Amino acid sequence: MREYIVHEVMRKTLITDGDKEVVSGNTRLTYSELYSRVLRLANSLKELGVKKGTVVGVLDVNTHRYFELHYALSMLGAVIHTINFRLPPDQLVYTMLHAEDKWVFVSDIFAKAISQVADKFENWVLMTDNPEATFPAKNVYHYEKLVEQGKERELEEAEKVHEDDAFSIFYTTGTTGRPKGIMYSHKNILIGALQLFHHLSLHRTGAKVSNEDVIMPLIPFFHIHAWGVAFFPAYVGTKLVLPGAATPAEQVKLIKNEGVTWLNMVPTQLHMLLNEPEFGNVKVLTGGSPLTSGLATQAVKRGVKFSLIYGGSDQLGTAISVVPSGISESSEEATEWLRKGMKLLPMVEASIRDDDGNEVPHDGKTIGTLWVKSPWLPMGYYKAPELSAEAYKDGWFRTGDLAFFYPNGLLYVAGREGYAVKSGGEWIPTGILEAVLSEHPAVEHVAVIPMYDERWGQRPLAVIQARSEISETELRNYMMNSVKEGKIAKFWIPDKFIFVDEIPLTSAGKLNKAILKQKYSNL
Repeated sequence: MREYIVHEVMRKTLITDGDKEVVSGNTRLTYSELYSRVLRLANSLKELGVKKGTVVGVLDVNTHRYFELHYALSMLGAVIHTINFRLPPDQLVYTMLHAEDKWVFVSDIFAKAISQVADKFENWVLMTDNPEATFPAKNVYHYEKLVEQGKERELEEAEKVHEDDAFSIFYTTGTTGRPKGIMYSHKNILIGALQLFHHLSLHRTGAKVSNEDVIMPLIPFFHIHAWGVAFFPAYVGTKLVLPGAATPAEQVKLIKNEGVTWLNMVPTQLHMLLNEPEFGNVKVLTGGSPLTSGLATQAVKRGVKFSLIYGGSDQLGTAISVVPSGISESSEEATEWLRKGMKLLPMVEASIRDDDGNEVPHDGKTIGTLWVKSPWLPMGYYKAPELSAEAYKDGWFRTGDLAFFYPNGLLYVAGREGYAVKSGGEWIPTGILEAVLSEHPAVEHVAVIPMYDERWGQRPLAVIQARSEISETELRNYMMNSVKEGKIAKFWIPDKFIFVDEIPLTSAGKLNKAILKQKYSNL
């Protein structure tokens, strides 16, 4: 590679692993065949006026067409906007207008729903197997016709793309206000993604990865390009399985039929897969929210080797859990470290600070706000200078997450500042309480949020989604056992327990604490 440029990632693979497969629904393509489609698509789009800097929105699940677009748009120097289809409709359209999408590629899964705003965007491309499909817009094209009609030749424009050019824009989930846009260059998105996988190949971790793995991303491409999976399989030439809109049961069939060995997913997805009897004996990278000890225990019993990743749209990957040296990787202690103890990625710096900006001790208990610094941090939020100035300072990103360092240098992220509990001036790490409660066999999901208290300012409140009947008294007694074992302090035990039929999820598949806090924090 002459520079860190997305479309150049695949060129080496064509020589060494061009016969490896990309599987998507009923479609099977070798990397060589896929690259041919990428060239033809890019040439067709060039003829239609897509060029350097053109913002192209994509509304699709993880498919081969979405995968191809990463590389075709890179060749043109265009900017791919990976649209979050789980956002509420008004927020979704807001991100498309804010990013200034000139073209929108939409799959038949979402075409009907998005057709109501067809007149707001100039050009549309239908991603469908149906050549007769229609869409109520002036300029409508069919993806497969563009591929069919395009010339299979290298583009001069591809040689003019540089690593500091913009490659992609995506948006935060909007749980604390309007979604914020983040634009990444080719260099930043590639270095951030590849460092993540280098970490997983080098360290003692559960989701260890190699070019022998068969990879299936359950994290959607709209979320940091499926945590970098849009690039890594092409980088090393591994078989890639794209699940589309498969249900958990269908995902398990894909794992079995295609020999999938490595997946990524949020903890709620892992929970759903563990409800499928045949799921197990795979490697899983999970993150987005704390992994409870109860869920970790279930996973290990099914032969799932896991790692926990910490990061976000506005910082990319920051740390991944490891087993410290001197501890057997097959021990219960190793499982606990993989659930909570994360090692910073290469070239990442982290600082934990108090409210006055002073660094706190690395003693395994003193909690503060996490700041991070890395070569792939963006300069700020897109078209939002005030928000950027608040979060990005002197090369550091203020994450808004509470965390502490263990004495061995591993990081524990305790949760978002807005959802943590500060009681009588002391932080109570809600993630640890959730981990303890999740170990009870009657607890399906649990979220601990702050509740207003006249004396202490805030106290913990536990929202429980139970799988079988359980009382508040039983849960209190259960938590007292953890106090006796030294896992938690007595004053951490929630003052109140609320039982609900279902805990709502965010667009990223996390437990939606914003809704819970709004509903219950003033009880």
